[in-house]
Amino acid sequence: MKYFVSALCIACFGLIDSVASADDSPISIAVVNVAYLLKNAPEAELASQALKAEFSPREQALQERLEEINTLEEALDENRSKWSEEEVRQADRNIRSMKRERTRTLEDFREELRFARDTALDDVQKSVFQAIEEVRKKQNIDIVIQEYVAASQRVDMTLSVLEYLQQQLDKQQPENSADTQTEKVN
Repeated sequence: MKYFVSALCIACFGLIDSVASADDSPISIAVVNVAYLLKNAPEAELASQALKAEFSPREQALQERLEEINTLEEALDENRSKWSEEEVRQADRNIRSMKRERTRTLEDFREELRFARDTALDDVQKSVFQAIEEVRKKQNIDIVIQEYVAASQRVDMTLSVLEYLQQQLDKQQPENSADTQTEKVN
């Protein structure tokens, strides 16, 4: 693997050298830390907040249902000797039914949360890659390298992309708040 990466770098620099000598203009290269951008993009924080707002009530309801089941189990254990066999069987069936229902609901919840999280991540990734392309064009960069071991600040465009993402979000915020104000008036 190490030799493959070295060979790939040599081939790329050879290609860059041949292209540069044909055009006689310098080739500009920049690096970007995509993982950092995905973690710190303003859209990522908004997506996280939206997911929490959407799924917290359901998660809380599932937790309350579990506590209710636990309370019924404790009551059954305490009253097993006092209740008739029929009451014990009925309580036991009721508890098993509630557990099955909660398990199904929990599985649905997890599946919906996973789907929503994946969708939000896809949206953030699209936004980040679009921002990388826009910054690349603005700064007249020929090549952007995403995976690298180390780079100087001079060629690292990560913070420029993060600033671009924040500017784009700031542009969208007034539009969103204007839409919200219109909805409140209507």
